[in-house]
Amino acid sequence: MATDPKTTDTKKTAETAEAPGRPGDANQAVLKSVMVLKVKKSGKKKNKRYSAGTKGLQRFTYGLTRAAYRVANSFAEGAKTFRDRSNKSSRKRRDGLVRDSLRNLGKAVSDGTKEISNAPDEITRRISTRRVWRTIRILN
Repeated sequence: MATDPKTTDTKKTAETAEAPGRPGDANQAVLKSVMVLKVKKSGKKKNKRYSAGTKGLQRFTYGLTRAAYRVANSFAEGAKTFRDRSNKSSRKRRDGLVRDSLRNLGKAVSDGTKEISNAPDEITRRISTRRVWRTIRILN
């Protein structure tokens, strides 16, 4: 008579699962899963390196991409706020989504503008003040 390997495996698994609960089985493992530890590297963070003459352009481009990310993220944040508040309004009362739509839209725009307001700073932070000062000094 052939035995099904699946049924024998499940019986073995059931027996081993009960083993730690038996009195006198001190040799059984307490943890059944693998633990993965990541060691945080200490030390200084590497600085970005630039070719001569391209540092300003590269930093400005980096600022533009960060600003574009903030703009996209602000739309996503506003849409998420609108969706969450509309769902809450719909659950509270009949036609709640329609009744509270202006209020929900206002809150969504408010949350979105908090994120988008940091976009101009991302660009201006990348412009060297030394270069700006030299330009102003020449114009005087």
